[in-house]
Amino acid sequence: MSTQPPRTARRPGRRLTVLAATAASALLIGATRTTWTAATAPDLTGAAQSVAVTGADAAPAVLALAIVALAAALATSLSSTWVRFVTGPVLIASGLGAAWTAFAVHRDPVSASGSAVSSATGVVGSELSATATVWPLLAVLLGLVLVVLGVVVLIAGRSWPVGTRYRSPAVAAPSDPSRDPAAAWDALTRGEDPSLGPEDEEPSASSVEVPAAAEQETAEQETGEQETAPGTRRSAPDDGAARAD
Repeated sequence: MSTQPPRTARRPGRRLTVLAATAASALLIGATRTTWTAATAPDLTGAAQSVAVTGADAAPAVLALAIVALAAALATSLSSTWVRFVTGPVLIASGLGAAWTAFAVHRDPVSASGSAVSSATGVVGSELSATATVWPLLAVLLGLVLVVLGVVVLIAGRSWPVGTRYRSPAVAAPSDPSRDPAAAWDALTRGEDPSLGPEDEEPSASSVEVPAAAEQETAEQETGEQETAPGTRRSAPDDGAARAD
């Protein structure tokens, strides 16, 4: 009987997690623009007036926490490992805070609608009645999603690849300054003149001296072969001749 290796659970990738956290944060921001409570209160004339209270007015903290979660979700896309240990707890805290605040609106819509109703009717401390819509519960659900994604960032983020800040030689190769303006600045940084092309560059001292030395050595060998007779051995010059040379 053949044995198969145990299958390891595949953890969510960084791209999927960032997209999910960004979408949840954006949806939570959009949810605060909808009507969370429908309130009724008398105005200055005593007539009953209906007021639609949005989530941003009923629970301003939810909007602020959703913006913080969105910033943390975008920061999670960075390749640094220590960033994930910061954005993970931020997502968890933001999600818990948004869910708790939204649930408080659903539980007590009258208290959450008091400030918005007073601004709309111009009457402070009037008797009002309010009912919550389904949007606070949806905000609670989105907050819990952010909590789960924050846990995923902390656990699965350890296995995500870490990018490098160094470029490959193909990318770092200098380009033509006449075609790429950025290459001119790179040339100046390396101490080169970007106005000179490859054909205008002066040859280095080593490239000039080495061929000259090789030609001189070849000429001396040819002269020695002409002065030495066939079959004879050329004697070494004495010290006086060497000094005269």
